[in-house]
Amino acid sequence: MQLPSPLDILYVMDVLENLNSEQRKAVLATEGPVLILAGAGSGKTRALTHRIAYLISQGVRPENILAVTFTNKAAGVMRDRVSNLLNKNLLFAKASLPWLGTFHSICVKILHREIHRLGFDRDFSIYDQDDSLRQIKRIMKTLAIDEKKYNPRAIQAYISGAKGELIDAKGYKAFAFDHFQEKVAEVYLIYEKKLSEQNALDFDDLITKTVELFKKFPEVLDLFQERFKYILVDEYQDTNHSQYIFLKLLAEKNKNIFAIGDDWQSIYSFRGAKFQNILDFKKDYPKAKIIYLEENYRSKSPILLAAQEVIKHNEKRTDKNLFTKSSGGSPVLVLGSPTKNEEIEFILDEIQSLKIGEGRGLRDFVILYRINAQSRAFEESLMRRGVPYRIIGGVRFYERKEIKDVLAYLKFATNSKDTVSLSRIVNIPPRGIGEKTLQKILENQSAAKDNPKFSAFLKIIDRIKEKISLNQKPDLLVNAVMNLSGYKDFLSDGTIESQGRLENIEELKNAASTFEALGDFLESVALVSDIDSFEEERDYITLMTIHASKGLEFPVVFISGLEEGVFPHSRAQFEEVELEEERRLFYVGMTRAMERLYITYARSKYMYGQLQLSQPSRFLKELPENEIENIDL
Repeated sequence: MQLPSPLDILYVMDVLENLNSEQRKAVLATEGPVLILAGAGSGKTRALTHRIAYLISQGVRPENILAVTFTNKAAGVMRDRVSNLLNKNLLFAKASLPWLGTFHSICVKILHREIHRLGFDRDFSIYDQDDSLRQIKRIMKTLAIDEKKYNPRAIQAYISGAKGELIDAKGYKAFAFDHFQEKVAEVYLIYEKKLSEQNALDFDDLITKTVELFKKFPEVLDLFQERFKYILVDEYQDTNHSQYIFLKLLAEKNKNIFAIGDDWQSIYSFRGAKFQNILDFKKDYPKAKIIYLEENYRSKSPILLAAQEVIKHNEKRTDKNLFTKSSGGSPVLVLGSPTKNEEIEFILDEIQSLKIGEGRGLRDFVILYRINAQSRAFEESLMRRGVPYRIIGGVRFYERKEIKDVLAYLKFATNSKDTVSLSRIVNIPPRGIGEKTLQKILENQSAAKDNPKFSAFLKIIDRIKEKISLNQKPDLLVNAVMNLSGYKDFLSDGTIESQGRLENIEELKNAASTFEALGDFLESVALVSDIDSFEEERDYITLMTIHASKGLEFPVVFISGLEEGVFPHSRAQFEEVELEEERRLFYVGMTRAMERLYITYARSKYMYGQLQLSQPSRFLKELPENEIENIDL
């Protein structure tokens, strides 16, 4: 590093000014491996972003810094905060930003530069889960694998899990030990072949192909090791094996890896996350500095103390002692209701009471639950009352049929090998091109010339390609697809539903208008996640699973359904490892609350048309008596 100037020193003082002593240590520990164990609400994003600004102030070039996180929303917050910190000082106002984004978006950038080495073109398509599932179903049909006996989604999940462990199709076949896994292995081999033929990657491939590049081509790894001299990783406890290896390879040369996370909040094992990664950091990097962020800036004292008491029942965890200077606050209210309906009505009555009594907006409230199915009863009650609400994690905007249809036209026009997109749109609007006809065309390209209907379809695609070649903006290209394909007329059938679909297309155009290049737009769409759609400024009650709530905070939180078999989930009741993850999930839900926390359960509920007694969750017994207030209806 070069020595800072006097003006730089003034800027550094500004960067460090609003940090507590442990955050300051995290920012100043610039060389070598560093692990930050950050409790909930302890300002980890502040530590991470201030560290980036500090590195730049010390002469580190922004392009030599890589900052990685898990959601676009978190990446956006980091990007904005770093920009604001740099803009505070004119010396750094014009500094470029580091490579900052999600694992997948960072890997896409690398792949666009280097994937030709693996036999792919740079204009590869990115298949989302729906695209991937369609491909798997077609392969199963070809192999005469009965979907009723072998669930396509289960096969998809096994393939995804294998990729997360960096097990390729041939390797998986060697390890398949039962009949189902043998079927998965059959599908996996053809699935990979099809992806290659279609110049496409699925979501998991974005990581695995980057790791493959690094391992097969040492010169590529060396290039990016030289480029990324400083690596910062957010939510390190959520990394799966492939992400862990990606980071380990990049950090191998300089060892300047800064990992920040909280093993107490590791709740994504079903996605392949391995919280053991954060526990093993010291083994991987023996010279690592360990810094604890334990001061909580989010929750009132009773909430924090209650959450900490619960998580202490987990055996496998790091030791932290969270505290807050925010004294006072209402005790955690634990409510037991005779029935599920009474539980729901209490929650909605309490929201109304706090709204009037404390002048709160609806945006202050969130109702959390363990599984998506629990939302239905709340939705019905909210609709009856005419109270606006929004569910996060329901049908995503980019998963709506009309949106996927338009995007498929653009994807196929960009990548003519993308037969998944082709199969989606070839007969939408209806053109009399059935599945059998398409299959013949895919098997024999000359058959395409002999089919006038398919030839007419290709002329439409050629006209869209002409628009793309003129570098038209993505929103204009959406217009072109709607008009040239006949899809606009197809949707315009005069019904209320069609009006809603056309409004969705208008919203797609709004999203597209913020991009200059089609490739950037399609890439952004492929990498969007549920939480990215959360809008804090809208005034509605938010409903979501606890998994979806991670990273968010609300003044008032209701956690509903604390019954055995629901929370903890029935799958986890007799497995200690899974039970500990359920407890971490409960901890995450509790620590979303800033001012008030309600935990509710019902002593009975309807199952299979009959009223059955419910057992209160074991987690309720772990709450400290001096921080809670019990109410029985």
